[in-house]
Parts: sequence; C-alpha cells; structure tokens
Amino acid sequence: MSPDGVARRLIPASAGVLVMSGLTLLASAAGWRLLSIIGAVLTLLLAVASLVAVRPWLRGAQGLPAQDGEDGAAFLESLPSPSLLVSKDGVILGNNRLVGELLPALGEAAYGLAGQRLDEAFLPPYFGNWRPLLQQALKEGKPLESRHEQYFLENQSGICRVWISPVEQGSFPGKSLLIAIQDISKEAAERAALLEASEREAGIFEGVPVKIAVLDRNFRLVRCNQSMMQWIYDTGGPEEAALSGLPALDIMPQEFRADWKHILRRVLVEGRAFEQPRVHQEVKGVDFFHRVRLHPLTDEQGSVREALLLFEDVTEYVRLERRLAETTDYLNLLIESLNDGFYAMDAQGRFSFCNQAFLDMLGISGSDELFQKEATEIVMPDESKKVERMMERRRRGEKVFFETFLRRQGDIPLPVQISSAPLFRAGRFMGIVGIAHDLSERRRLEAMVERSHQDLEKAYEELSVLDKMKSDFIAIASHELRTPLSIIKGYSDAFQYGELGDLSSFQMDKIKIMNARADQMTKIINDLLDVTRLEEGRLVGERWPAPVDGLIINAVSEYKSRAAKCGQELRYAVEENLPPVSVDVWRVHQVMENLIGNAIKFTPEGGLIEVAARSASEPGMIEIEIRDTGPGIPASEQRKLFTMFYQVETDSTRSAGGLGLGLVISKGIVEGHGGHIWVESETGTGSSFKFTLPVSKED
Repeated sequence: MSPDGVARRLIPASAGVLVMSGLTLLASAAGWRLLSIIGAVLTLLLAVASLVAVRPWLRGAQGLPAQDGEDGAAFLESLPSPSLLVSKDGVILGNNRLVGELLPALGEAAYGLAGQRLDEAFLPPYFGNWRPLLQQALKEGKPLESRHEQYFLENQSGICRVWISPVEQGSFPGKSLLIAIQDISKEAAERAALLEASEREAGIFEGVPVKIAVLDRNFRLVRCNQSMMQWIYDTGGPEEAALSGLPALDIMPQEFRADWKHILRRVLVEGRAFEQPRVHQEVKGVDFFHRVRLHPLTDEQGSVREALLLFEDVTEYVRLERRLAETTDYLNLLIESLNDGFYAMDAQGRFSFCNQAFLDMLGISGSDELFQKEATEIVMPDESKKVERMMERRRRGEKVFFETFLRRQGDIPLPVQISSAPLFRAGRFMGIVGIAHDLSERRRLEAMVERSHQDLEKAYEELSVLDKMKSDFIAIASHELRTPLSIIKGYSDAFQYGELGDLSSFQMDKIKIMNARADQMTKIINDLLDVTRLEEGRLVGERWPAPVDGLIINAVSEYKSRAAKCGQELRYAVEENLPPVSVDVWRVHQVMENLIGNAIKFTPEGGLIEVAARSASEPGMIEIEIRDTGPGIPASEQRKLFTMFYQVETDSTRSAGGLGLGLVISKGIVEGHGGHIWVESETGTGSSFKFTLPVSKED
C-alpha cells in the first residue's frame, strides 16, 4: 500500500479518535457515566482500528523500494504519527513535522534532527536508551513494537507506543530503520479508568454483606458474588462452572414458584421492584431467613436490561425477634402471676398498663375503666395530696416508697404499700412503673400480734408473780426445813457415834439410813437454794487465784474412799507448770463433786474414773476433764443433760434419787466464771465431762 493510501485511511480514523475523545470528556464532565464509558470504549476501538491499518504498512516497510531524499521526506510527512528514519547505528536520517509537535521543547530545531544520534535527540525525560531496541529489530529482521514508553515534560506526562521497522533505502548504505511513535496517553488513562471502575465494582459486588446475582432479561444467571455462589452450592445447586445461564427459578425459594409469572411481570414489564421481607429455607437441618429482593436495571430508554437478585440474611434478626417475643411473653406471664398489683403510667400521670391483681384490688372488671385515669382518682380523697407529692418526686427522678389507701368500688378503703420508680429515656421523663402490695392481711396480723403481745405481757406479769412466789416459797421452805433437819441430823449423829448410849446392830443400821436420808434432804434443799441464786445471778461469789492441782487433789481425796467401796479406781493427772486459775474455790469444788459423784454413780464395779487438768485450746483457759468407763449417754439424751430437773433414766438414777439439778448448777457455776462445760460420750464407751476455767491474771 502506498503512503498516500495509508494517509487516506488513517487521517479519518485519527479524526474520529479525536472527536470521540472530545465527546467522552464532555459526557464525563456532565456526569453521564454510562455515555462516558461508551465513548471511551468507542475511542479505544477507533484507535485500535488505526493501528491495525498502519501495522501492515509498517511490516512491509522493509520491502519498500529505494527512494531519493525528497521522496523519503514526503513519505515521512505522509505518516499520521511522529516518525523518524534512522541508520542502523542510531543516526537520524530524517523526520516529519509531527516529531516537533511531540517534542515541544525542541521547537523549530525538531526539523534539524538529521545527523544527530537518536539517543542524544531523544534523551530522557522523553524516552530511554534506544540502542537495545534498534539492535533487536535488526537482529529479528521484522517490525518491533514497544508499548508503554513513558515521557515526562514540564506540564504534562504521558505514554507512547513505538514501532521500529527495518527498511531498505537506496540513498543510504546498509539497513535503515523507520521509527513511528503514537501518543496513547488518553487511551491508557481511559483504560486505567475502566479498569479502576471495574475493580471498584467488583469490590463492591464482593464486599457487601448481601448475596447478589445479576440476571438477564430472560431471568437467567449472568454472574454472582461469592456469597451467592456458596449459597447456591449449599442449597443443592450446581457448582461454579454450571452457574452461567442458570434459570433464576432454580435458585429461588420454593414459595416463589406459584407466583413466578406474576413476579416476572412486575419486574420485567412494570419495572417495579419485588420484595419478600422474610423467606424461610432449611439447609442441612438449620433454619435460615432471608429478605429477598428483585430490582430492575433499566437503560436510557427505560427498558429493563438486567435485574439484581438480592438475598439479605436476616436469620439472626429473626432469632432475636423470637427471643424478644419469648422474653415479652415470660415478662407478661410473670407480671400476671404476681400477687401484688403492677401498673404503669405515662408522662402525664395517667394509667397505661396494669395486671389483673391491680384491677382486683380496685374491684374493677376491665382495664378500660382504669386506663386514662390519674392516680388521685383511685385513692381515698384524704390521700390525694400525699399521692400528688409522690408524683412530683418521681418526676424529679426519685424512687418512692409509701403507704396509702386505694378506693375500691363502694368507697371501701384498701390499705396498700406502693413502691414505684420513674422511667427516663435519653434524659426525658417517660412515665412511672410501680407495685402495690395489699396490706390488709398484714394489718390483720399486726392486730393479732398486738393482742397476743398484750396477752403475753399479762401472762409474763403473772409468771413473774408466780416466779417470785416460787422463789419465796423455796427460800422459806428451805429455811423452815433446815431447822428440823439440823435437829434430826444432830440426834442421828449422836446415836451413830454412841454419844447417847449403845445401840443394837439393828438400831444402828436404821440410824445410818436415817442419817443418809437427812444428808440427801439437805443436798436437795441446798440445790434448790442454788437454783434460786443462779436465777438471781449471785451463784458465784468472790474469786481468788487457786492452784489447779490443789483443786483436783482435794476433790479426788474426798471421793477416793467412796469409789473404793464401789469397787472402782479413781485417779488423777495434772499437766505440769499449769498457772493458777481465778475461781470461787468452794463453787468449783461443788462442780467437781457433782461430776465425780455422777461418774461414781454411773460407773459399774471394776470401772475407772480419771480426773485430768491441762491447758485448753482456747487461750487463757484451763481445761478439766472427768472421764468414766460407764455405759455412756445416747446422743439424743446429751442435748437435755444441762436442763433443769432432767435425769437420764437408768437403774442408778432411780436408786440414787435427786432432783436433776446438779448439772444445771454446775453449768451456771462454770459459765459464771467465764468458761463453758460440755459432754463427749458414746453408748458403751463411757462419758467425758469437760469444763474450762480462766487463768488468773495476778502475778
């Protein structure tokens, strides 16, 4: 093809490229995104068409016939792009005027490039080193295309596409090379913009948390994002390779099949969106809920070209909604199950909610009779001012707790206790909630308690009189009994010890029995007097420091002969270096007499009784123990041992008699010293009575 033919083809194409580029820029400036994209695509197609037109000529350039200088210059000027003719060594042989337009910095000098080296004339910032490109074109012997050659000027930068083609020129020895340069800056920018838009669209398409599919006018799948693709696969649909062209009905929930034609008409013909807010599907035994939407996509003429299918997962929302409904049901059930009345009031102080218990308190059958009433309308008239004060306090944000009287039908007062609190939202008073507790039963019980209290006070006064009479009787009886007992005891001792003459053995036995019974009566009288002193708090007298071993030895020595007569062994053991105790010696001796006497009484012949003293685990106390090998005390009996007039039922107690006051008195004496007394026993293994006494603080 001749250069003129090439020019005739390329000049209109170049003009078309320029026109389309201008239109594209105008559309972009006007905000017509779709038109600007279409213009960019058409511009790119025209540019490619022009390159296709010049490529065969460039590839056949090496077979061009030799031309003289004028013909070569005309040939270069006929080319539609900046072009140079260079030798194989890179010396410029000629160039067209478009080179000067490409290199504005050279100005008119662009026409005097002949004879210069290509690397010197086109130094950066225009292009890089030419030598490798020239050598590669000569070596391959065919046109060489180099894309994306960048240049940088003071006010602009851009990208060029360069063709290097070997040619035969008769005017110059050896091979020459034709270099054609095309500025593709706009094309590259448009391509980059399209790529960026495509990447942005893909990012949005994949980034949104919604399953998206694009459908054509036949409602067949064009493309979808990964979320939708995975959903289709999970619900039994085909894999990715078979998705293209898949009918949308195959991936829609089952409930849409009956109305599918109606849905198609709505979207395709009427151009309206379709939405189903909650669609249930079960996948692998798990329930899922989606909001399904179909949006038509129209062109400039308003015709539907595509449709968007959106599946928005609302499963968690549905679960929360159900949970909220369940919670609300539970709350309503709880409120209705309350025995107390529950109510709510709005910001104006009118009732807006209540349970059945509150209606029952008022004697109202339906809530409509209560709603829109104010608090002062349901209380007794004389309680209105109090209720108004409480309303004002709640409006100020206070919780209130007060008693009032509700007005039942028939103006019957009902005493209630009100506990209520204000409701605020975003700092704004919204209303009041409260609970009303019926006080009728409590008032009735309070009256009963008051009457019972009065009865008890009266009974207590009577008991106090009787107790005083008892104490007085014991004191008088003891005093009156002591005198004849002392006379009987004196004569018994005189007869027993021969002071009143000799007696026969029979008479002596009777005198001894009489003397023992007199001693028993004396002990009973003394115990009764001690109980009286215990109740009056004067059982323990003045306390003095006393050695522990002395207390133990005195008690053991007094009962040793008695134990021997019963065939028992009585022994003691005292820990060394025990400090003295602060005690009323006679009273502590009385405790030990009671405990050792009981041990002798309950221990069978051949048994062992041990009295021991040691430091107690409680600081500042001494522990004394009396252990025997008797029958033991059942656990059920141990709790009653230290109560008045109680005795364990055994043959020994029935024969020994007594009132059962010894342990009670002993407990009073020990506790009067600040110690405590207890028993440890198991049936068949004997018993151990222990008590503690305080260490003396005197040096």
